[in-house]
Amino acid sequence: MATTNKKPVTKNSVIAKSIESSVYNLEVALDKANKAVTARSAESKKLLNETRRLRKRRATQMGKKKRAIAADKRNSTVDSRKAVKTSISELNATSKALEKATASRQAVLEELSGLKQSQKMLNGYVKGIYAADRAITRASKKKRAKRTG
Repeated sequence: MATTNKKPVTKNSVIAKSIESSVYNLEVALDKANKAVTARSAESKKLLNETRRLRKRRATQMGKKKRAIAADKRNSTVDSRKAVKTSISELNATSKALEKATASRQAVLEELSGLKQSQKMLNGYVKGIYAADRAITRASKKKRAKRTG
């Protein structure tokens, strides 16, 4: 017959330590998630303000370009052609900056939504653990009170 090695039964101290470390890890993860959400929210707000500013600048530059082209059509001089080229180059630079800021903000918003989902899950887990812990503590106190009474 083949001999089988029996695994020793796990001790209470090992299980208690494992539970304690797991709860601690959840609390640490929740703290990190809270900080990350705060940081990403601030970054998102900053990028939102930047995109608003760039959109406004772009609209202004589009009007400037339109006026420069109209002035060039009325009276084509070196200065008027230079104004058209300048307004077009400024508009292109602003449009590129706006595209970059919009793409950055989109990436931050995707990350932020994932972080918020994780934060919500962690918050629920931690609250559930604390509620269960309170219920267990309350139940054990009642049992002791009945026995001594």
